[in-house]
Amino acid sequence: MNRIYRWMRHYLDSGGRRMHGMTVALAYRACGGESEDSAMEIAAAMQIYHHHTLVHDDIYDEDRSRRGWPSTHEAFAGLFDPASSANSRLFVSGALRHGTITAFAYGKICRALASHMILTSTFPAEARLAVAKALDWHDLYDNAAQLKDVDFEGTAMPNPQTCLQNAWLKTGRLFEVCAFAGARLAWASDSQRRAVEAWAGQSSLAYQLKDDLEDLEADSEKGRGRGVATDLLYCKPTYLYAKAREMASKHDRETLDCWQSGERTGIEESDIIAILYHSGAVEACHIEIRRCIDRATDALQKAEPTLRVETVDEMHEYSEYFVSPGYWRRPIAIDERRAFALLV
Repeated sequence: MNRIYRWMRHYLDSGGRRMHGMTVALAYRACGGESEDSAMEIAAAMQIYHHHTLVHDDIYDEDRSRRGWPSTHEAFAGLFDPASSANSRLFVSGALRHGTITAFAYGKICRALASHMILTSTFPAEARLAVAKALDWHDLYDNAAQLKDVDFEGTAMPNPQTCLQNAWLKTGRLFEVCAFAGARLAWASDSQRRAVEAWAGQSSLAYQLKDDLEDLEADSEKGRGRGVATDLLYCKPTYLYAKAREMASKHDRETLDCWQSGERTGIEESDIIAILYHSGAVEACHIEIRRCIDRATDALQKAEPTLRVETVDEMHEYSEYFVSPGYWRRPIAIDERRAFALLV
């Protein structure tokens, strides 16, 4: 068990930007919250909850690394057998089976700790319970989205709007819950709460669309941390891929359909990436990102009473940071030896 808890330390060293915790803090301040130190308890809880979702997401996607570190199931598999992780898929060895089960348990421990932090915080019981219930509901949405992701693999790609809806289930809604938490703890009005939730949801959709684009870039945070074209390999139901299928020529659409169905003889990842570009899907994705950012900005102006002006300015900057080179091209320290040393 000591190894389980030591592994949590890696999260502090993994180069993340604590975006979910920041969302709680910004929404809390924007809505007039006074005790920022108390809000940090909930911000930290939401960040740990997000960590638990990433641990399970890496298992679903069979990702070997995240931000240059071994993914949790890979790290624990390496603990049972250092040779097991190379070129492996889940459950092809006893070590990977043990590593994956340990990672699932680790994720659940993170989830339990997040709930404990919320329910034992210094906020009034009514507010704590409201935040805890919102997080419980999010579990249902998040797991439904994961099931949809798996269901769509190897079948017909859904339309772009359905892909956006699934991105909201997986990414957008958790950010909205974080904003809800900040607003609820600040005793915000319904109008203020709706405004910060809309801001968080649209900003995170922009982030997810940018994440889809960064799947194509070797020098991005995603490319360096997880590898290039991981979404394409699994045919994830992304807005980018769905737009390409919608906008492509007949010949290119047939190529995309073959790739989607697993009939990939003679088709390379580079061929699919080229279609994404010359079909206009990449540009369409950039346009939708700007629309999301604009909707996020507009939402903040509709709150009654008005939100704190200085915090609203920070929230604008925060939304832009979600999709900026400052985030996606930032340096990432990769030290697998340090990661495994945490388990020894």
